Amino acid sequence: MKKIMKFSFNKALFLIWLVIFIGISIKSPSFLTAPYIINVMLRNIVEIGMVALPMTLIIITGGIDLSVGNTMILSAMLGGIAYTKWGTIAAVLATVLTGAACGLLNGVIIAKAKISAMVTTLATMYLFLGLARGISKGDSVYSYGFAEALGNTSLAGLPIQIWIYILLAVIFTLLLGKGLFGRKLYSIGLNVNATRYSGVNTDRMLIIIYTLCGIICALAAFIFLGRFTSVKYDAGTSFNLKVITIVVLGGTSIMGGVGDMKGTILGTLIIATLNSGLTVMNIPIDVQTIVQGVVLIIALIACAVVTERSKKKRIIKVDTGHPVKAESV
Repeated sequence: MKKIMKFSFNKALFLIWLVIFIGISIKSPSFLTAPYIINVMLRNIVEIGMVALPMTLIIITGGIDLSVGNTMILSAMLGGIAYTKWGTIAAVLATVLTGAACGLLNGVIIAKAKISAMVTTLATMYLFLGLARGISKGDSVYSYGFAEALGNTSLAGLPIQIWIYILLAVIFTLLLGKGLFGRKLYSIGLNVNATRYSGVNTDRMLIIIYTLCGIICALAAFIFLGRFTSVKYDAGTSFNLKVITIVVLGGTSIMGGVGDMKGTILGTLIIATLNSGLTVMNIPIDVQTIVQGVVLIIALIACAVVTERSKKKRIIKVDTGHPVKAESV
């Protein structure tokens, strides 16, 4: 008799989140209030969650982007500077074009020069950090109307950036899970040479996803600048690892070829719950970091167990005089 419920990593991840959410709610009932969940828990994770979506595509191909935080801040700073000189339209164009250019640079170097993604984006991380510092001369850049609208406006009771995240989550889930584009990305992550020999333009695929990641970083830059009203050149220093943590927590293999967008969304929800929940419980920041590390380890162990079970879900049984057939264990 077939099992009604099939165990999966995403279900395990959902259970982990549920345990965390219920535990924090019992300890601090104020955590359950709608204003806190919407305006603190969800609102504070939006920029990281948004960038985690294209990062999932990149890591599925076996790549990585260590420069996303610096791309976001450089885009925000150039947009803010452009606003003071030429106005809103120039600021919007400068922000989007900067993000796209940073992503395109990463993609071209990785795809065409065949330099590893980690080395490339580690170098561009410092490049973008240095450019942000040099252009701003170490000073803060301040927000403007368009960024403030994305960072602080509400629509139907929800901050507009949460609506933007929901829309992007749907788009990226469909992009990865439905159609040829997603299958090509998985194929690149599993075996890039075989994928290339099968007729897929792997270089173009890599350039597309890194450029797309840069554009999403630019969109996050508007929201980030709008929420905090000003940014300095080093504001994105820890942003990179937070994004990667969410993607890995969601079950996307750093080796490539394994993962999905649902896991990344659940990973975002877990980190959002931990960040806000431990804060409302007045847990020291060093203990918060330890707890997040423990949760990540538990999730990785769960991922390893589920992956191993999936490999063994079918066996080949050979009976003398009977055809070979696959049976579920």
